[in-house]
This record gives sequence, C-alpha cells and structure tokens, in this order.
Amino acid sequence: MEIRGMSARGNRPPRPFIPHLLLLIEYRKDKAIYLQGDVLEQMILVIRHFFYRSYVGLGLWPFIILRNKALKQDKALINHERIHLRQQAELFLVFFYLLYLAEWLVKSLYYLDFYRAYRNISFEREAYLEEKNLNYLRDRKPYQGLKYIIVNPMDH
Repeated sequence: MEIRGMSARGNRPPRPFIPHLLLLIEYRKDKAIYLQGDVLEQMILVIRHFFYRSYVGLGLWPFIILRNKALKQDKALINHERIHLRQQAELFLVFFYLLYLAEWLVKSLYYLDFYRAYRNISFEREAYLEEKNLNYLRDRKPYQGLKYIIVNPMDH
C-alpha cells in the first residue's frame, strides 16, 4: 500500500519499475534469491532444434532454454540452469563466457576429449555437483563456482 509516494515499508520512496526480466535476482541480507513461480516460468523457453546431440538445457541470461516441454518438470535440470544464471550474473555475462570458453579450450587440449573438457569446466562442475540440492542457491556464497577451477577434476 502506497500513500503519497511513500512505500508501505516505511519512509523510503517506492522503487522505480524494473521489467521482470531484469529482476531475476533479488538481493536480501547478502543472499541472492531467485524469484520463483510465474517469473521463472516466463523465463523458460522450449526450442527443439537448438541443441547439439544429448544436450537438453541451456542457461543463456536471462533465459533457460530447454529441448522439450516435458523437461520443465525436471527440478534438477532447472536448478542446474539456475546455477548457471547466477554464475553469469556474478561475472557480468562477458567474463563468464570468456572464462567458460578459455577453460573449455585449455581442458579440451589437456583431456583431448571435448565432452570430458565440458564436464570439467569449473562452472559445470559446480552445477552438476549441486543440481539436486534445491536449496543450494539460497545458501550459496557469491563466486562459489570459481573454487572449482583448482579442486580435483571429475572422472567423466
């Protein structure tokens, strides 16, 4: 409830309108919390012919793109992609994609296997290890994905 330009929370003026696409992360008490429900549902797109081989989902700020509609019910997959959206937001998109590509190139040369290199990218390792923990994003510290650059690789 607003009275004469003041918000119901006190004497602060109301926030300016921000389109919900840009309001994907709301920061409260040093913890980033992803908005849920209708906002998240609108952020999920289904594009069948967008994917290579066995890939089924992609987090491409601010959207989650899935191979088929049934995947919207896969909570682990959606959480995996939401982790990527958080990583992208923290690194201002450009730095995320630069680090992601650089790490994939180096690890492709190291492993001589593109899929194994992909699975060992630090951002993917964090997302795969935490995708089933649906509370992970609530408790996750900022830049947590960067710690996976220096820990032991996965055996995939």
